Amino acid sequence: MRISFRFLFVAVAMLASGLHCSEPAQTAEPKFKRLPPDGIEIDQSTHSALTQRLTRLQNKLDQAIANSKDAQLWQADVEVLLRSVRLALEQHLFFKASQTQDADKLLNEAERRIDAASAGTRGLELLGFDASKNDQPQPLVAGFVSRIDDSVQPFGIVVPAGYSDDQIDQPTRMDVWLHGRGDTKTEIPFLVERMTKVGQYAPEKTIVLHPFGRHCNAFKFAGETDVYESIEAAKRFATIDPDRISIRGFSMGGAGCWHMAVHDPSQWFAANPGAGFVDTIVYQGWQDKTPFPITPTMQKLLRWYDVLPWVGNLQGTNVIAYSGEIDKQKQAADRVVEKANELGFEFPYVIGAEMGHKIDPESATKIDNQLASWASSASKPSALPRPEIEFTTFTLRYSQADWVRVTGMREHWTEASVKASVDSDTGSIKAVTSGVTHLEFDFSKSGWSGPAGGVNLDIDGEKAVAVDTGNLRGFQCRLRKVGNEWTLDDDRDSLRKRPGMQGPIDDAFCERFVIVLPSRPARHGRVQRWIDRETEYLQQRWKRLMRGDVQVVTDRELTDDQIATCNLICFGDFTSNRYLFDVADQLPIKWTREKLVVGDQVYDPANYAPVLCCPNPLNPKRYLVINSGMTFREFSNASNSRQIAMLPDYAVIDVTEEDDSITTGSIVQQGFFDEQWKLAP
Repeated sequence: MRISFRFLFVAVAMLASGLHCSEPAQTAEPKFKRLPPDGIEIDQSTHSALTQRLTRLQNKLDQAIANSKDAQLWQADVEVLLRSVRLALEQHLFFKASQTQDADKLLNEAERRIDAASAGTRGLELLGFDASKNDQPQPLVAGFVSRIDDSVQPFGIVVPAGYSDDQIDQPTRMDVWLHGRGDTKTEIPFLVERMTKVGQYAPEKTIVLHPFGRHCNAFKFAGETDVYESIEAAKRFATIDPDRISIRGFSMGGAGCWHMAVHDPSQWFAANPGAGFVDTIVYQGWQDKTPFPITPTMQKLLRWYDVLPWVGNLQGTNVIAYSGEIDKQKQAADRVVEKANELGFEFPYVIGAEMGHKIDPESATKIDNQLASWASSASKPSALPRPEIEFTTFTLRYSQADWVRVTGMREHWTEASVKASVDSDTGSIKAVTSGVTHLEFDFSKSGWSGPAGGVNLDIDGEKAVAVDTGNLRGFQCRLRKVGNEWTLDDDRDSLRKRPGMQGPIDDAFCERFVIVLPSRPARHGRVQRWIDRETEYLQQRWKRLMRGDVQVVTDRELTDDQIATCNLICFGDFTSNRYLFDVADQLPIKWTREKLVVGDQVYDPANYAPVLCCPNPLNPKRYLVINSGMTFREFSNASNSRQIAMLPDYAVIDVTEEDDSITTGSIVQQGFFDEQWKLAP
């Protein structure tokens, strides 16, 4: 079936963003605003002075690293400052004249840190923590090296009043605060703010972490990965109590808080979303008319980040929501509350009297008091596991709630659920599942080992005794469903969709990847021009929007280590890219000089090209992506609620049509591979 949403919908999209056109655009020029926007012109002498000083400090840092035996412990905390200035210079991202002075301040701090690190200073003191001034919270900044692309990403950390170096081994509560949207809040503004402002909340005896989250993507995709990495990075500076980590945020950060709470409920002792969106369609006002077709495929993809289908998972954590009484974004929390009530549970919902898009002091106090109470309860150690788990998922990207992990589904993007309970006294587990084909129980967190003779299982009415099959502390076992019966083993070597390897295309950019360019041109010139365009687009989009570094090799330069550790983003056809040529007979589509075959559809390879993700045949634990970067384009720049996956596992693109800033070309076929990574008949 041909699904083409080319120019028919462009005018609607243009009107939705405040733009107008009289005819379809015939060029690849963006029709929507840049994100981040272009900065102001700065004086050339100032630009030169910053560039020269940056070069000098980079050389000084390189020398300090060469002379250090533990540079990996502190290098990112210096490099994050230098990189912020470098990106502003390279990408034209000074938005105020005063930001050149801010750049100088960051370079001053970088030099101080290089000197301090060379003298042996480490930890919070290297960041500038002053124990003699601990009567007030101290905002500091640091960095970590992203596992996705090796870029150094920033985060802020607020050390609470009364904290001292001798407390480093004492488990401390951490609140993760997700910031609101600011189109111009790139690295320099973010770092300066986080060095000088405590922020919305600074609870007593609590480390507050401020992830950057790749700028303006509502902590989705790579920004989501960054949140977890910044939590781990913060553990270099303090001992964090894993049972007292909360997720909080407001506006765009509230949206991020909602989605992280529903997808990973057992990670947080509490969630405190304020304002923010919980879906795309309603928030964008597209109920009556959408700027592109909401096909059945798109309806499924929306379940990735739309919150309402996942609301039942909020029973797995403590939630206190906030909205201003007259804030137009109040509808988001209202809808979550309504959905929770339908499911038979409720949570505290604080509404700021006569407040717009703001948190009033009285509400802030109520929220802080409630979180403090929950934190106090969460801090009580217990060797017993959580007695009951209810968990729903639509994708194995989100597969775990405490000791329950779903590792296989009957059909992706269709609801799969587990309701499980453990009786520690009798040593038994009971579970009722729906849509689940593979399941794990893992009590390594609590260390509960069950009775010596094995754990009594009751799964969907089937009974068995299971012994521990894991190599960690605590009881662990794997189960799979064969037909209608559960068995105590797992087909761990079979090719199927698994957590972290389940698609769609955008999922490949949430973990480490490398772009693999072809060493020869494609067989058809029009396809080659499209490939060239998409290759350049991905690199520029990643650098600018995702604030990252791009790892690029040719097919001749690709190493065994990269195959083992990276998702491979391969551009080219099956003859121009040597890697694709080598694995062509193991891929779910056929692409030759004469024809492109996808399922039962055949296309002219001179005018059509495939994009897809699938397990890499030479390393099924990593993705192979063909001819695609992130699938949301400039149309999404208007709002992070538009930053959604626009393509599923595979699609066929008509390359004769231009980029309309919504999708890469006319989509003539698209779909999901089945659970065995095959094209469904």
